[in-house]
Parts: sequence; C-alpha cells; structure tokens
Amino acid sequence: MARLPSGVLSSALMLTAVLCSSKPCSGQDVNTLSNGPLGYWKFESSIGAEVPDYSGHGNDGEIFPAAAASLVQRSGAFAGALSFVGDSSHFVRISPTPLLNSLRKQITVVALIYPTTLWKPPTPFRRRILKLRQKWYEVVYYIHQMLAKNPEDQPPDLAPTGFAAIVQRQWRETRHPDQFYLGYGLRNKVLHYKWHIALTDGSDISLYCLPNGEEKPRSAEWVQLAGTYDGISGRMSLYVNGKLIGSLAHPGEIRLDAESRSRPITIGAELNGPSTDQGNGEFSGYIHDVRLYNRALSDDEIKVLAAEAEVRLAQ
Repeated sequence: MARLPSGVLSSALMLTAVLCSSKPCSGQDVNTLSNGPLGYWKFESSIGAEVPDYSGHGNDGEIFPAAAASLVQRSGAFAGALSFVGDSSHFVRISPTPLLNSLRKQITVVALIYPTTLWKPPTPFRRRILKLRQKWYEVVYYIHQMLAKNPEDQPPDLAPTGFAAIVQRQWRETRHPDQFYLGYGLRNKVLHYKWHIALTDGSDISLYCLPNGEEKPRSAEWVQLAGTYDGISGRMSLYVNGKLIGSLAHPGEIRLDAESRSRPITIGAELNGPSTDQGNGEFSGYIHDVRLYNRALSDDEIKVLAAEAEVRLAQ
C-alpha cells in the first residue's frame, strides 16, 4: 500500500516513545494515546454494510446504501479503504448516542484519506448543462409538491461548490452551518483544507488552510487530515500529515441543541437537509479510517497518530 510522504514516521518516532514511556505502546493500538477516542471506524474491519467502532464505545456506523459495501477494497494498493467516486452516491452514517452528544467543549477529528482527484471549476459547457439540469429538477419537484408527493422535499442544488466533506455532523436540518466539518472548501476561489466548528454564541469559526509553499491540497497520495478544538483555551487547529498548517483562537462551546441531537455523523459526504438518506459533497478517493475524540489532542499527539498511520500503511 502507498505510504504517507517520507519524513512523517522518522519525525514522530521519538514523540511516540516519550508519550508512551509510562505504559505499553503499539503502533496499531487504538489506545496508544493516554485517552482513547470516542469513535474509531476502520473500513478494513467492516462486515457487510456495518462499520464497527473499534474504540470500544459501540458507536457503530453503516455504509449507506448497503449495496455500496462492495466498494470496500479487500485487496490491492487500497486494501482496507472505502472508495468514493465524487457523486455522493454513498456515505457512512453513525447514529447519535449520548456519548457522541457529549461533544461540547473539546473535539478532535482525524481521517486518513487518499484523494484521487481534486475539485476544479466547471467548464462553461459544463455550467450550461448543470443549469439545464437544475431547471428540470425544479420543475419535477414543483409537480411533486402540487401532487402532495414529498411536499417537504427541495430540489437539489447542482451548482458545483468545491466543498467536499470527509467527516461532518449537521446542525439541526439546515444546509449550513454544521456542528463540525472536516474536509475541503473554497476560499478566494482556491481549494483549501477546511475545518469548521459552530458555537453556541452564534459564531461559526473556520480554518481554510494549505501547507506552506503549496498552492492546492495534495492528491494521489495518502494524507492524514486532523482538526482540533479546545473551547476552554479557544485554540482551533488544522493539521496535514502531523504538521500544523493553521490555527486561531475563539473560546466557546460547540453548538448542539435538542433539534440536533438526532442528526448522525457522516463520513464521505455531508447532510444538507432533513433527509439522512441523501448525502452531498464531491470527495473522490479513498478513506481508510476515521477517529473522533472528546478532547483536543496536542501537536505532539497528532504527530504520533501520523507516525502510526505510516506504520499501518507500510504493512
């Protein structure tokens, strides 16, 4: 299997030894860090459409629709990863639990991904096609509403946005903002890595970042993307392959109310309406695994996870 860029492993081996010096430690142990995740979803361990939670907390997920379980790669260069083709035809849902609803003060989301292609602005011809399709959908949905079929449905927005979710949890049933979002987004017409958190004070804080010297996100290679937030200190950080690429400070509490507690966490797409069966997003590539913590991991801990990813990919 392909590896993370060279240097990730060697730069973090000493950190692994320091963090684990007081207890047994393994590059493959989910509890290598002193406080394990609330959720750890590994597609290599999926059984049919079920994606077991290896954190030990029972937050199992499901591949939707179930037929897409066949897209889990069982052999070859991407063995253990779930394939996405950029059309939002399938995604992973993790149903809400009291434990997942406890994410209020701190959070860390870590995903090991392999983007095959990146979003590009559509050509003028493609834009015309999308506009025609949009009008057709609007007519069809209007007829359905007149006939009282699915009266709450809304026509899909086919306008390409450049936003592609890796991990997301929707706030209420709204299109935006999200409770949290890790993935890609456009900033000044340039594609960036994006990490977003919604807060109870009404703030929506986001990081749109690229590593120094890079003009776009990486593709055709494994990338470990991680976002952290500590509402007490206010520190919000975004990492690529264990390296900090952006941060800001904004203390607060993660937004979650009674209307949002029933919304699932999604992997590989985002929810933008009342339906939990219709995903949106344009990610194209492979997702190997995702971790979710109820604390903000430190810079050193993020480096250790990047080193562990290097070990897993080398096997």
